[in-house]
Order: sequence, then structure tokens, then C-alpha cells
Amino acid sequence: MKSFTKQIIGIAAIALAAPLVIPTAAQAADKPVPSKSVCSQDGTKDYACMAINATKIPSGDTATFTGKIVSAKARKGLASWTNGDNIVCLTRYKTKPEADGSWPWQSLEAACTTVRKDGGFTINAEFGRKGTYYYGLEMGPCRSKDKDECGNSDSMLVGLYGKGDKVIALKTS
Repeated sequence: MKSFTKQIIGIAAIALAAPLVIPTAAQAADKPVPSKSVCSQDGTKDYACMAINATKIPSGDTATFTGKIVSAKARKGLASWTNGDNIVCLTRYKTKPEADGSWPWQSLEAACTTVRKDGGFTINAEFGRKGTYYYGLEMGPCRSKDKDECGNSDSMLVGLYGKGDKVIALKTS
């Protein structure tokens, strides 16, 4: 998991829908490459993958995010984090870091779904906020029986930087 967390931005917190700011060690790195699909990695193996059906949609239309929690380690972590509920949710990032290099992001609690037994998921989300944003995937609300897990573990499955520095990008007009 340590190598996976090097590719994502900070420790994700499941809580309010208020924007959070997460500092990043990659703040001097190149900008993420907008893409329709992305995978995060654990070492050299895919950890979780996600894709979107369109790069542009009119405000109020539905975008469909599909993907798969590829790694057995990731599925086990998700089951523990959500106490068997296996819920995942979208996260939204601005497309530029703040002046201090941090990347504001927001958990989209209305854009969650349950992961199927095969690790696949589909999230249909309607976006009213206009603009271009990057999207990631995090584990749903922490319901772990081990309360230390909720405060000290990383819930991000697909973060700002994926394999090849790709990131899911969507423009809502």
C-alpha cells in the first residue's frame, strides 16, 4: 500500500462535503494528463481503474463512471474500511493547485455506489456545477470496527495522479 500512496495525493478523509486541502509531495510535478480512463497502481500492478463515458456534458446531464477494484488487496481494504458495505464514492479536484501547491478536493457523497462481487462498479452522476474538474475514487464512509483504521488509513483508490500521470477529466458546460 505504501507504493500506492506515493501515487495519490495525501490521506483522504471521509466526512463532510466541504472542500478539503491536501498537500502533495508531487506539487512540483507536471500537471496531470486529462483522460477518459485511469488506473492507480500498487507497485507495478493495477490497484483500481476508472473510466468515464464522455469528456464533456451539458450541465444537468448524467455522466457515467465505470471501473473495477482490480487488486484483491484493495477489495479487502475496502471491505474492512466499510465494514462489508463495499461502497465507493467520487472525489472532485480543481484542475490547478493552490499557490502553496496543495490540491483542493471534495468528496461527492451523492455520487456513491456499491462495488459488485467481481470488483466492478458504475456511478451515474448528474453534475450541475459548470467547469472542468478532475475526478477520483475513494472508499465510502468509514465504518470499520477498528476505529484507528478510520483515522490513520488511506481511503483513496484512484487519486489525482494515476498510471502515466493520467487523471479523469470532465467538463460540464
